[in-house]
Amino acid sequence: MLLGVVLLGLFVFYLWRVAKGDSEEPELVGVPHAIGTLPTVARRVTVISIVVLAAVVILLLAEQFANSLIAGGRAAGIDDFLLVHWLAPLASEAPEFVIAIIFAARGKAAMGVGVLLASKVNQWTALVVTLPVAHLIGGGGWALPLDGRQVEEFDLTATQTLLGVAMLIGLRFSGRWAAALVGLFAASFVLTTTEARWIISGIYIVLAVALLIGNSKLIPRTFAAPFRPFERE
Repeated sequence: MLLGVVLLGLFVFYLWRVAKGDSEEPELVGVPHAIGTLPTVARRVTVISIVVLAAVVILLLAEQFANSLIAGGRAAGIDDFLLVHWLAPLASEAPEFVIAIIFAARGKAAMGVGVLLASKVNQWTALVVTLPVAHLIGGGGWALPLDGRQVEEFDLTATQTLLGVAMLIGLRFSGRWAAALVGLFAASFVLTTTEARWIISGIYIVLAVALLIGNSKLIPRTFAAPFRPFERE
């Protein structure tokens, strides 16, 4: 729970900085354009209604979806953990992928990457915070216990994120590094032994350290950026 408080504080700080930073008017098409052109009150009511409806649907269907996913995986001889860890997130994050791809296809690749980065920040702060909170509400203790497999998968995700940060610290994302991420991701999906997961995590760390050393001049400026005072016009 203590770590959760720290992560929640980081998330709030992130939202505050994003809200105060420079913004660009989005190019709205389709449904977003229809909602964006509504009067202010109607637009806010519509957006709030969509969020509330989505939350209710998730609350009603999440358990049934998880149980059906596990049952279907067992019938097909697929490991439960792999289904929950890989397939469920892919299904839930599909809208983000679609939006990012649409941005990239329209020549706004930076905005597409920004969508995915915002999602990653949310996952590593607000989403992670909800886990010990839900565990406590469900009758557990103040700490969420993890078994060996969960620690390994958590480590895989953390080191993958570290590599992603190292790749983007120079504000460029090359195709070869994208291919490297895909290759390592595929390897972690296929090679499911404990040793393989630790080796892949080690590869993530080695590559991340190499990239950070190569961009060492950018590190101080990057870490200082969120704490710089806002420029006044």
